[in-house]
Amino acid sequence: MAEKLVAANVKATWFVTHRSPAVERLRQCPRLFELGLHPNFLPGSSHGDQPREVLNYCLQIVEDATSMRAHALMQSSPLLDEVCRHTAINVDVSLFLPRACNLQAVTHWAAERPLIRLPYFWEDDFEMITPEPCWDVVSLTNKPGLKIFDFHPIHVFLNSSDSEPYEELKRRTGGDIQQATVKDVDDIICHGPGTASAFDSLLDALSGKGVFIRDLARTNGDPLASEGNGLK
Repeated sequence: MAEKLVAANVKATWFVTHRSPAVERLRQCPRLFELGLHPNFLPGSSHGDQPREVLNYCLQIVEDATSMRAHALMQSSPLLDEVCRHTAINVDVSLFLPRACNLQAVTHWAAERPLIRLPYFWEDDFEMITPEPCWDVVSLTNKPGLKIFDFHPIHVFLNSSDSEPYEELKRRTGGDIQQATVKDVDDIICHGPGTASAFDSLLDALSGKGVFIRDLARTNGDPLASEGNGLK
């Protein structure tokens, strides 16, 4: 996925949930890749039991992060207050409004400071459960307003069009998909329209473009001022 972005010269924001060699490779390309936080505030989280613990855990991985998207879009007024009080995060992307027109940034105030909230527009695993999925994502780019696309690397790799390949991979690896081998995935990769075909077509359309989430925050969500659509 990262190699494809580099080849197409497209910027992207990666919301990071854990340490890995892949994250370290992303750090080596700051021209194209922004790293944000992907905190898990859900009960039983490996990030911690309390919001402050979770944030501290994530900041140990990406200490200079200024953007975040919460696992499962977990959010509340007290939680956003905690984020604003104890971190330098100034933009949140935990609002999902699928394929909506005229999306724009909203300024939320918490802990006596502004937090820019950017709604996102398309997500691969949402398309997997809709009655009429749209894998022709380029056809959506003419809709007015902000358009942030959310791709999960595992679904790009599997070209997922439904959840079954991912669930099968978890079964084969005992839930630890980071240990997956080529043999584990070879026969479950989708060969029709799916997440990878959507990703590839969008890269073709955005070649040389893309926007960091942090830059959308600086322009109050105006994609034209930030040179195009956002990819995360």
